[in-house]
Amino acid sequence: MKKNTAYTIGSLIILLICAFCFVALPAFTGSGSQQPDSLVFGKYNGKEIKYEQGSDFYNFVSQYGQMFQSQGRQIDSSSYYYIFNYAFNSTVSKYAYTDAVENSGYEVPKAAVNRQMLPYFYDETGKYSSKLYKQTPEATVAEIRRGVEDSLTTSRYYDDNFGSDTDQLGSTALYGIKEASAEVDFLKDYNKTKRGFNMVAFALSDYPEEEKLAFAKENAAKFTKYDLSVITVSDKSTAETVSKRLANNEITFTDAVTEYSSKNYSNTEGKVTSSYQYQVENIIVNKDDLAVIADLAVDAISPAIETISGYSIFKTDSAPAVADFENEEVKKTISSYITNYEKTLIEDYFKAKATDFTNEALKSDFDSACTALGLTKQEIAPFPLNFGSVDISSSIDTSVKGLSYADSNENFLKTAFSLKLNDYSEPLVLNDNIIVLQYTTSETAAEEGPYADSNLKSYDENAAQDFILASDKLENNFTSVYFNNFMNN
Repeated sequence: MKKNTAYTIGSLIILLICAFCFVALPAFTGSGSQQPDSLVFGKYNGKEIKYEQGSDFYNFVSQYGQMFQSQGRQIDSSSYYYIFNYAFNSTVSKYAYTDAVENSGYEVPKAAVNRQMLPYFYDETGKYSSKLYKQTPEATVAEIRRGVEDSLTTSRYYDDNFGSDTDQLGSTALYGIKEASAEVDFLKDYNKTKRGFNMVAFALSDYPEEEKLAFAKENAAKFTKYDLSVITVSDKSTAETVSKRLANNEITFTDAVTEYSSKNYSNTEGKVTSSYQYQVENIIVNKDDLAVIADLAVDAISPAIETISGYSIFKTDSAPAVADFENEEVKKTISSYITNYEKTLIEDYFKAKATDFTNEALKSDFDSACTALGLTKQEIAPFPLNFGSVDISSSIDTSVKGLSYADSNENFLKTAFSLKLNDYSEPLVLNDNIIVLQYTTSETAAEEGPYADSNLKSYDENAAQDFILASDKLENNFTSVYFNNFMNN
């Protein structure tokens, strides 16, 4: 369920603890095949969040179960987790609210409790019946009273922070955080101005093979493959000890691998596993030391060389192999290298293509340029400037090819909403594409009335719940307790 539609404690503020109002949920299919009598899912400020008959957690589970049923939703194994999770969160919020009210010194007035209890003893005409009250067992009346006091305590905090659902002055809720008129006006206008665009996208993955090979041939040394063994240790002193023993023939290189090497860069036998020159260079701290390795004769051993994971001693097992650019493995290596280490090379290539497109479009039009250059036009439906697609407003359709995460790309949005009508953007990097936008459509929506006001309260509630759930006072074992008891067969 989306966060903005999640059930918060505000939607269940009237929690009247009455034995006869429960709806028993079906038994769980857990490891014991029976629903346990009591389970502790965590603690808030030392108070256990316990699932047992009569507990706050149990009551919230019951209420959420009723809510799901009233919405026509099937109560099955896939629903249980959500019901329990919402109930757990609401229990934590309730405990936090109650603590805050009690710490303030506020006490629920008895008169307020009595007023809230009256509906429980209405007769068929809707009037209070002292007869019904007297006929109700004392234990039930006491339970109702405790429930009402509990609810009014919680609602005191809720109303003070988020505004009353019942106490209003005109259309304005009493109490609660007051929103600045400028904030409300801003949110009302959030969805008002929209822009639509044409777009072409150049996928970086389409970088031509011939361009990759041209780069590789100009930088052929990077793809020289070495045949090396290596001993890697954590500190220089140990490395020097190993070097001295090797030089004095006190130990063979193979035995030194077994005795000393952490094998950070090698297999168990000590063979370097990533042995193209650019890979070897990447593990060396001082790049000048690459020449030391490259100049080693076959079977020669290097001095200790500082590497990313400590100090390494290299041995050349056979002569380096010059890259064969017709070899498929080498081609794959070149492609991987360029993608991971030379991405700007690819971006610059497609930026030039994008500039060619813009120049062609300026001489004719967008569609004609697409046809001439064999490109596909994407049309972006009008959308407002909505960073992160917050739910007070519509947002860009990020399912359009090439627009993944565009709603949270600051450079994309800033560029799109800085263009003048019919103008073209500079080439933009967006995910794994270079794109060009043309601002084509401007829309101004009618004012949506008090839409924004109705959402601010739920944002405040959700923010408060997030804060409470992240509190150091909370010991949250919900996931482990739930799955260990209800999901194991």
